[in-house]
Amino acid sequence: MDSRLWKPPTYVAEKLNPGEKDIIEEKPIRSSFIVRRERLANTAALSPEKHPSPVPDFQVTELDDGSFKIQGTFNTTEYETSRQEVKFKLNHICPGLFSFHLSRTSYQSNQLGADCETSSSNFEVMVELSLETMTCFPSSSPLVCCEDSHRRPTAVWASINASPTFFLKPISPGQWKSAKMPFGSHRFELKQTKIPCVLYINFSRTCGEMNAQMQFINLYVNQFNCDVTFHFDTAKKDESIGGHVTILSVRSSVFAAMFQSGMQETNTRKVCIKDIKPDIFKQLLHYIYSGRTSTKLSEENAQPLFVAADMYDIEDLKDECVQFLLTCIKLENAINLMAWAHVHSIDSIKEATLTFVESRGREICKQDDWERLIKSYPDLCLLATRSMWK
Repeated sequence: MDSRLWKPPTYVAEKLNPGEKDIIEEKPIRSSFIVRRERLANTAALSPEKHPSPVPDFQVTELDDGSFKIQGTFNTTEYETSRQEVKFKLNHICPGLFSFHLSRTSYQSNQLGADCETSSSNFEVMVELSLETMTCFPSSSPLVCCEDSHRRPTAVWASINASPTFFLKPISPGQWKSAKMPFGSHRFELKQTKIPCVLYINFSRTCGEMNAQMQFINLYVNQFNCDVTFHFDTAKKDESIGGHVTILSVRSSVFAAMFQSGMQETNTRKVCIKDIKPDIFKQLLHYIYSGRTSTKLSEENAQPLFVAADMYDIEDLKDECVQFLLTCIKLENAINLMAWAHVHSIDSIKEATLTFVESRGREICKQDDWERLIKSYPDLCLLATRSMWK
């Protein structure tokens, strides 16, 4: 299994109260030197019927191949049997609510020692995953998604306590279960035992999904049926690019407001772009339609793309630009990148560059950019200087 991780955004979500069904919206955060795409799951541990268990902490990571890795630790009790459940949702990939269960059953085994017979505590564990399907429309609506229309995992596998991975067997639509597996631990003396678990969920895109995505991309690339035109304020005459109001409005709250609030663009369907270069704006549109830029991110385009994405409220593109720039910090650009992050309030890049400046202080202070930083951003320069002398 390829464990390389994507780079874009990190999110934190609040835990659900026991029994709560509504999923709390994920909230973006910033942290320094984040180089992989991670989401902390919306989780809620439901207490077993007989004995309560501590709330487990789990993290959900999207891998390069589109699979998801759910990793964390179940805290079992000293009771003979216990069952824990963590609920999470993969909003952008599947509309259902997942429940990840771990069941533990204790038993006693006798071991013959050299001198006497001793007893040791062991238990069996079983992993289950279930998917609670959800309708696409309110219950009062006559339009309801049939169960088979939901995107379901094509494979589920897991690992317990760093064991070799094993597949969970599908036992019904939306439900997977492993066999019972021995989990030995001699002479439990603690009242609580931690069981590390890793669950993998794979979603394979169907040909229909890939074709649908390509058709959306072709609408933009081939400029089919465009109902809005973007003109650029450049020396070149008649430079423009078309778009589709509905698609742009769904992806961007700024475009939605622009085309629905009685502004001039609502009637003319012509928009003049003055603050963004044509090639950057076209990359922004390509990302809106396809979820990726037409060319790779680089040190030259990542910053202006971030500014454009910020202007039009494309959060996922902003996060991708930030994660890319975090990998580009070096002696030659650390000061300018720190100042740019300061101006645009990007805490993760600012903290990362401050850490870099702290480690290379003597070399940093010899640069011409340092003198310009002193004149233009004295407060930031003071902060950087203090970090050097910690």
